[in-house]
Amino acid sequence: MMGVVLWAAIVLTLQQCLVARASLLSLLAIVPFPSNASRDGWSQGLELVPAGLVALKHINDTPGILGGHTLELVVKEGEGCGASVVVKDIYSLYQELQVGGERKLVGVIGLQCSTPTGAVSKIAGRGGLDLIQISGATSPALSDSVTYPRLYRVDSSAGIVDAIISFMKHAKWKRISIYYDVYFDTIAHLLADAVRNDTTGLTLDNDEGLPFQADESIVQGILNAPLIKRNKITLITGTEYQCSVFLCAAYMLGRKWPGYVYMIHVLDRDVTSDIKATAMCDAQTMLKAIEGVITFNIARSPANDSVLVSGKTYQDYRLEYLQELRAYIERTGYPLDANGNIYANSLYDQVWSFALALNSSLKVLDAMNLSFENFPFNSGQISDVLEGALQKMEFQGAGGQITFKNNRQPITSSSIHQVVSGKPILVATYNGTLTIAGNFSLDHLPSDSIDRIYIFDPLWLTIIIAFISGLCLLLLVFNAALLICYRNEHDIKASSPSLSLLTFVGCILLIVSVLLFSSTNMFIISNVPFSVLCNTQAWLLSLGVDLIVYTLFFRLFRVYRLFQPNNFKKSGRVWRDESLFTYILLLTTYSIVILLIWMVSDPYVRQEEEMYDNNATPPHFEVKQNCVCRYDVLWLGLLFLFPAVMTLGVILLAVLTRNVQKQHFKDTKKVNICIFSSILALVALLPLWMLLGAIQLYDWSHLTYSVAILFVPMACQVTLYAPKTVPYLCCTKLNPTKSATLISSTSSR
Repeated sequence: MMGVVLWAAIVLTLQQCLVARASLLSLLAIVPFPSNASRDGWSQGLELVPAGLVALKHINDTPGILGGHTLELVVKEGEGCGASVVVKDIYSLYQELQVGGERKLVGVIGLQCSTPTGAVSKIAGRGGLDLIQISGATSPALSDSVTYPRLYRVDSSAGIVDAIISFMKHAKWKRISIYYDVYFDTIAHLLADAVRNDTTGLTLDNDEGLPFQADESIVQGILNAPLIKRNKITLITGTEYQCSVFLCAAYMLGRKWPGYVYMIHVLDRDVTSDIKATAMCDAQTMLKAIEGVITFNIARSPANDSVLVSGKTYQDYRLEYLQELRAYIERTGYPLDANGNIYANSLYDQVWSFALALNSSLKVLDAMNLSFENFPFNSGQISDVLEGALQKMEFQGAGGQITFKNNRQPITSSSIHQVVSGKPILVATYNGTLTIAGNFSLDHLPSDSIDRIYIFDPLWLTIIIAFISGLCLLLLVFNAALLICYRNEHDIKASSPSLSLLTFVGCILLIVSVLLFSSTNMFIISNVPFSVLCNTQAWLLSLGVDLIVYTLFFRLFRVYRLFQPNNFKKSGRVWRDESLFTYILLLTTYSIVILLIWMVSDPYVRQEEEMYDNNATPPHFEVKQNCVCRYDVLWLGLLFLFPAVMTLGVILLAVLTRNVQKQHFKDTKKVNICIFSSILALVALLPLWMLLGAIQLYDWSHLTYSVAILFVPMACQVTLYAPKTVPYLCCTKLNPTKSATLISSTSSR
């Protein structure tokens, strides 16, 4: 339950007030004392009190104000920031507050921290107490008038958030990410709410924002998340050191200006003096890390020559405050900072707000037959009158222009700076509307999203692959034409030219599969056509290998059976070309069935692989199109398992036919050279292809794959058919009449 410390202070104040004259009005200032520093966070509340005393002096010295009443300040200790203050039993407190007297407690001020403000305000405006509170807390939750019915604030984070939103729209940014320390989350949560409620398309990249710790390695881990890499516009809230750590970690990852923009909410100070060296970044590195940083500063103080509500300039007030602060330190003995506290301006404005509201309420109270002398704590009449006065109020305070027209909180002024060459340069101001500085242009700001640049095979690689493919096709057409032309010659006929055409078809399929592979890396292709190309490539590659291996197997097997005693003659029809065609096509059904199952259950689809290039200016994602499926290794293994077994059979048959006496049928060396060279090329090049792809050398990876696949049809044409076809071309051109003799001798050799 809420109750022991603060309202005990209120009761004590009321008892003290009983012995004084009737014209004395008291404000209870609840501030954290230095004794709470070790357990409750910020606790320099007493540094604010001298500003309130200066305000009292100005008010009480002004003739005609408050109708002869005198305003005083009663300072009581509250818990430090981060602590929930509670008071003693509310019902017992209610009875004690019915005591009448000559001195009157008319309101509560101080409450600089959001947590104790919320705890006090829930009670002070309810239960018959009905005291108005004016606070310097900034939490967006305190805007809830139902939960905090009598709370007014002279400082607010809403102005900063409005400035950030307005600046984003001027810069044409639609996306932002937020990182915050858990004790500095006010701006972060308020901005997150504003982005979600925006109707112009603003989006928050990391949902509610992400808390972070002051550790470079942790921050780098956050920034390296795949989705986070897309965020170019970032807001950071935290202590000076936490912001330094974040900016250092981002800089070390290459996430820096001008590719990225970091916005920081700071006090009315020079951000370059706030940023500190960290474990990973020395002072010089930090100057580079903060380049381009945009700061949003609440204008907690006007210009020195600005005239305040008291009639004095801000500079005069500040001098009085520092003098009063030093005197206060001597009187109390507390270890306070003699240079003052920027939040002191808030207490000065709180005191003046109550004084002006009290002064404006005198005539209204007289008309109602009420006065401050008979202030009814169990009635809200006087508080209603004071609220009416507060809501009409507007004056120049020490913390800026004070007005409570914006949902009981002020419209704060903000200044926006950007760090350029290590110095903050004013780029805009915000006071309800954004005003861009005359010498600042939004054109040099980056976009809010990282560019995606598709990477394709370079022209030289396309030319090389096309040249090798063309060379293979030219050699294939050359050999095929000669085989058909000289198909009745003994050594050509022994090579089964009709059956060999299946080998040529297999070679063509492999060449086309490489060309399709190359086409998927030449330009942007939409999902469906790309998937079709990927799956077609798998069909061509598999069937091409099948036709080459199976044809070689049956060619050699027929030779083997031909030179076995009586075997061939008993079943001659079985070994004719048309029969072998049938056998080969039947064997390819194994691959066709697997391909059909593959294409139905787990087909290749288009996937974009993004590679972040933080060394580029500006940084961007390099995007590569890939064919992917879940179990491609499994499917490829099943497809090429049977052809691999058949390849071993080809090697075995080549060995078994090495002693065949007919030279026209003796292809042992040719087949072995073709098979072993192809296997060697594949074993050497395919792992190299995968390695080059893994280290993102995609140009060389594509070239290696293409050469590995094209080597197979090239080896078939060069080792199996060219030795038989080339002599015919050469001999017939040199001396057609001697062609038969030369060809015969060549075949014998």
